[in-house]
Amino acid sequence: MTPRTRSLLLLHGVVVIFGFTGILGKLITVAAEPLVFWRVAIGGGSTACYLTLRKRWQPWGRSDLWKAAAIGSIVAVHWVTFFASIKVSSVGLALTMLATAPLFVGLLEPLVFKRRLVWRELWMAGIVFAGIAVVFQSQQDQVLGMLLGLASALLAAIFSTLNGVLVRRLDPVNLSAVELLSAAVMMLAWLGVRGQVGPELWTMSGSDWMWILLLAVVATSFAFMVSIQVLKDLSPFESAMAINLEPVYAIVLAWWFFGERLGGSFYLGAGLVIGAVFMDTMWRSRPAKKAKPTPGHQ
Repeated sequence: MTPRTRSLLLLHGVVVIFGFTGILGKLITVAAEPLVFWRVAIGGGSTACYLTLRKRWQPWGRSDLWKAAAIGSIVAVHWVTFFASIKVSSVGLALTMLATAPLFVGLLEPLVFKRRLVWRELWMAGIVFAGIAVVFQSQQDQVLGMLLGLASALLAAIFSTLNGVLVRRLDPVNLSAVELLSAAVMMLAWLGVRGQVGPELWTMSGSDWMWILLLAVVATSFAFMVSIQVLKDLSPFESAMAINLEPVYAIVLAWWFFGERLGGSFYLGAGLVIGAVFMDTMWRSRPAKKAKPTPGHQ
């Protein structure tokens, strides 16, 4: 098994976990901001404990620390807008808006990696967006949920693209720990400014604590590390395209847990999303054509 194939399999396993994230966000009754604080604090803390026990902390320069901290702050805002979208609308709507991330990645990658714009990537992302429009054409009245979901997608594209740069020279697990802990510090400061750092931050039901621990350890610490690790073998656009399967899993899980009903438009839209993912994967798996030899040369 090649490293790229292994990374693709790991990524799709993480996508299943990400699909369950929306369900947990709906099950947890606390607001988006404290929810994200506990997610990144526990997730970052568990990742830091792992690094400490395995003695795998690595020395970083001040510049890299600041860059990772900035990305961690973007991650925190991404998750706040994501969970806020879920709480004001539905799991399926939030996850489907998040699937527009390739549209933004397709525009950001050429700027960050200084390469030419590949129109095929934009066409694939356009097909995904068309599928999203078909799936949720009957729910366009939920403007706030859609806007929050699109903001979350843009932020996901930004931190995914920037991580694609840092992961080339920094250890993914160290990077995950620094970003998550930075996100926790940023969220704690934000909650402090809003006067929400007090007993109410700790006072939650037993079920909320259970769901938050599952969200923080499995769907954050583990999944976040793997999603960064695979960027060593995959591009941010490939990562974002694979994650477009997340709304499909989430919509099915939301139907199972909460009775969110699906219509015929869902299957048409889901077919467009899945078809675009498979088309992109098949295209990338094609071997590059070798240049024809110039006459007179071997």
